[in-house]
Amino acid sequence: MTPSIYIVAVENSADHLGAELANHIRAKVKDVSFIGIGGPAMAETGIISEIDISGLAILGFVEGLKSYPMILERVNATVESIVSSGADAVILIDSWGFMIRVAKGLKKAGYDGKIIKYLAPQVWAMREGRSKILAKYVDHLLTIHSFDAPYFEKHGLPVSYIGNPMFDTDYRQGDGRKLRRELGIDSQDEVVSIFFGSRLSEIQQLAKPFADAVALLKSERARLKFISPVSESIATDVNAAAGQDLRLQDVILLPEARKFDVFAASDVALACSGTITTQLACAGVPSVVAYRLNGLTYAVAKKLYKPDYISIVNIAADQELMPEFIQGDVTGENLAEAIVLYLENKTKREEASNALIAQTDRMKGKGGSASERAALTVLEIIGA
Repeated sequence: MTPSIYIVAVENSADHLGAELANHIRAKVKDVSFIGIGGPAMAETGIISEIDISGLAILGFVEGLKSYPMILERVNATVESIVSSGADAVILIDSWGFMIRVAKGLKKAGYDGKIIKYLAPQVWAMREGRSKILAKYVDHLLTIHSFDAPYFEKHGLPVSYIGNPMFDTDYRQGDGRKLRRELGIDSQDEVVSIFFGSRLSEIQQLAKPFADAVALLKSERARLKFISPVSESIATDVNAAAGQDLRLQDVILLPEARKFDVFAASDVALACSGTITTQLACAGVPSVVAYRLNGLTYAVAKKLYKPDYISIVNIAADQELMPEFIQGDVTGENLAEAIVLYLENKTKREEASNALIAQTDRMKGKGGSASERAALTVLEIIGA
């Protein structure tokens, strides 16, 4: 009998994880069928989304309240699609708020396939109570951190540590010289790459301070160039931000497919905190990190959040390898000043690059691909 697997991914990074997972499962078992909800990366593997995921990449208490009716509608549609598919297993990737509602809905609907959560909520950082909730509604957890298991196993949830799939990719494979030639950027020109985030709320919070920083840097360094690779899922939002603030039109927007080339072409990066900051660290790009939340959401998060830093690389290193600016500190002046410190000091850039590469090399671990281990674990769980 052909095993059937349903993959759900509603954010850009999760979409890529879903695609990698599907590819590795197919490499192990040729006779397997996939259904799913995802984005362009999963679509490239032949998994065409059953439901529109636009607007589901939401972070924050206030933002979630505003979108709650739409979220519930999509949750119900997702549950109905999964149940009617008869899939042997469903894999829910990241996105705590959406996925836990789907898991609850599946249990209530009597779904008898395996419910697998891929990526644990970061209970080591805040809201440890989520570990007990997750254990109630899913059958197995695939985690990327070796220290996650005890938080969940004490509530009876089986956990498999598969390593971090982010480290399966070579982020230094890009051709920076080629990209510079294509864009008419001289080898002596400085390049700052900009990463606005993967959610509408992040773009809305960071567009103005990023534009302020671009304007300040441009006024001081006429030959400075700005490049931003933008995923299909946020292209409309980024273009809208550039339309509202003409200063952002100094930023050259490229498809996300050119991301590695952008890494290689960059002297410095300005990035919204998230997956992208770890990728930049792996590529050895000195980076300035920014993050802002709605005021009420930030007030709640500040009381609950445990680590001293927001970037995984800084947390792992227990030092600020990438300068971080949070909430009120996210100003154009602060961001521009931090970027200029790198631009004006080649030695500082090289030291930062080497430190980031060394730290991410330590975080990678040894042996095999995390996505491959995830695929093998899924096949074992469903008996395939």
